[in-house]
Amino acid sequence: MDFILISLIGLVVWLALITFFYIRLSFHYRHLTQGVTKKNLLSSLNHLIAQSKINKEELDMLTQKVDSEIKQNKLHLQKIGFKRFNPFTNTGGNQSFTLCLLDENNTGIVISSLHSRESTRLYAKEITKSKSETVSLSSEEQEIVKEATKK
Repeated sequence: MDFILISLIGLVVWLALITFFYIRLSFHYRHLTQGVTKKNLLSSLNHLIAQSKINKEELDMLTQKVDSEIKQNKLHLQKIGFKRFNPFTNTGGNQSFTLCLLDENNTGIVISSLHSRESTRLYAKEITKSKSETVSLSSEEQEIVKEATKK
């Protein structure tokens, strides 16, 4: 007797769930088809298909632009290293500096300023893949290139 009662309660709950989903689905369908005839339903569907194609083309175009921007961004300066130091014992303070500016490929420049009592000199050196191929780097410049490369 208990088994029949439990089965009957389970069946009622199951029918209530199915009824709930059916009513929800029918309201949704009525809302979608409200005021729609065969002619304007077909034109609406054709319009949606055409709009979907346009959206896909625009999405493809935007994807290409984003890919292009990502490639260009790799060439922008992204890694920076900076160090102040005192190269001469007869001058006070750390008024000399080395600045390293690199892109994603570790290509860029190192700018060094050497300050003495008589003058201040600036040097710029080209960096390709974390190394200078044309001139040698000082220990401070090598240190700052390594620091910038880690970023």
